[in-house]
Amino acid sequence: MAMQNISLRKATIKDKALVIDFDYSLNKVEHIELKREEKITKAILDKKCFIILENNKAVGFVIFDYRFFDQGWIELIIIAEKYRGKGIGGQTFDLICKQSQADKVFTSTNSSNIQMQKALSKVGFSFAGKINGLDDGDPELFYYKMTDNRKAKNKSPHTTLYKKP
Repeated sequence: MAMQNISLRKATIKDKALVIDFDYSLNKVEHIELKREEKITKAILDKKCFIILENNKAVGFVIFDYRFFDQGWIELIIIAEKYRGKGIGGQTFDLICKQSQADKVFTSTNSSNIQMQKALSKVGFSFAGKINGLDDGDPELFYYKMTDNRKAKNKSPHTTLYKKP
């Protein structure tokens, strides 16, 4: 398989329809019930939403910030169905960890989302714990990865990701 050139670009309000379409196409019910359009719009306006590009073509998005105990937090990552299983998610996780301004990057997924659990394990995320009660009968599993960015204060100001406040 040819190696893709994966990059991240900060989403702008002009990307709103594209990002919403990625999310809506994947799971219409969740998109509506979880009021994802509002969440996505806020993330774009707060400069915390990034378009995932494969060879400069938009294939998904990620919402990333530092509100989880001042550590990196991947709130949501969506890759279009036809681009899944090609290593794009893994490369995106690696890119986020390399560009993060924190020592650790955390994320979570439901216990029922075996595909995401396998993907996280494959790219070096470690299980951090479980919380019951968020989704009835489907515990939330938390994962983290050390970023090797303890020198974060010395990182280049040209990184793509949102910087810690």
